[in-house]
Amino acid sequence: MAINIGGKYLLKCKIITPLFMGGASQQAELRTQSFNGLLRWWFRVAGGSINDEKRIFGWAGETSNQGLCRIFIKDFDKLKKKLFSKEFDNSGRVRQDKGINYLGFSLDQRFKKDDKNKIQREYLERNQQFEIKISFHPKANDDDIKKFFSSLWLAFNLGNFGSRARRGFGSIKIENIKENENDITNDCFGLSFVPSGDLKNWVKTNLDRIKNILNPSQRSNIPYVFDNFEIYLFDEDKDWKNLLNKAGMAYRDFRRNESLDDRIVFGLPIVSVSRYRNLRRASPLIFKVIEINKNNYALLFIIMKPNDKNKFIFHPERKNVKWNLLSNFVSSKTKIYP
Repeated sequence: MAINIGGKYLLKCKIITPLFMGGASQQAELRTQSFNGLLRWWFRVAGGSINDEKRIFGWAGETSNQGLCRIFIKDFDKLKKKLFSKEFDNSGRVRQDKGINYLGFSLDQRFKKDDKNKIQREYLERNQQFEIKISFHPKANDDDIKKFFSSLWLAFNLGNFGSRARRGFGSIKIENIKENENDITNDCFGLSFVPSGDLKNWVKTNLDRIKNILNPSQRSNIPYVFDNFEIYLFDEDKDWKNLLNKAGMAYRDFRRNESLDDRIVFGLPIVSVSRYRNLRRASPLIFKVIEINKNNYALLFIIMKPNDKNKFIFHPERKNVKWNLLSNFVSSKTKIYP
């Protein structure tokens, strides 16, 4: 397929799980900066070079540039919003048999800075569609565009967006990609953006292609997709919420059997404990809900852990982290990568 240098692409996207994205006000909205940030992060962990990152995504240093790619979100203001609320029992207590309550523990309320009153938080409803327009500067070459779409595949098919993204919220599916009027969804520079029923083969084929495109080199001190990432299939279901409920309960039950100091490996802060309240470390465990086809969903567990090939630290203030707990948590699940 020929690449349209300086070309434009139109993506039709669908929100799969409730999306909590917004600015300082926490009002729900789609933000270009959030998409750009996640695309850049996946480019880094996939071993994309620093020079390519600066060239494609831009740089704010002394030799700043705006990058070769522009992302525009179309008609995002038309998306419907809701207020998030946990599920309660008849006595008014949060239902303890709902894993989605556990995974989204911080999403049902936020604080006003002036009076500390708790109020419900907005989210963008699932099952809504929106479009993203992508354009490239005329200076972008074939490799630049291929590398950008490699990062795009990783961000949308292995990652989520917004708050509680690593716990299954904010999953977005790219349903269609058009270059001019040509549908390239399942042959976007060799990448297939719509999942197939054979998830193991679909993931492996696309990651192999991405590795070939990027010719990656792992960066120091951060996870590396092709050495440190492992992907497991938790379950499939016709209801996305059933998957998050079951996965959330499994996650809760596993954590409760581990000591507090050991389970920090699942991410920081732990707001109920003073010594962990002000520490920050994104979780090395990602819950990813994928829509395979209409009314058929799969939930993946993605873990990141150091090994002999590539080591990275958990937090400079916390040593001897029990990374093996990640493997123990997914030990009974079906491994689909590597």
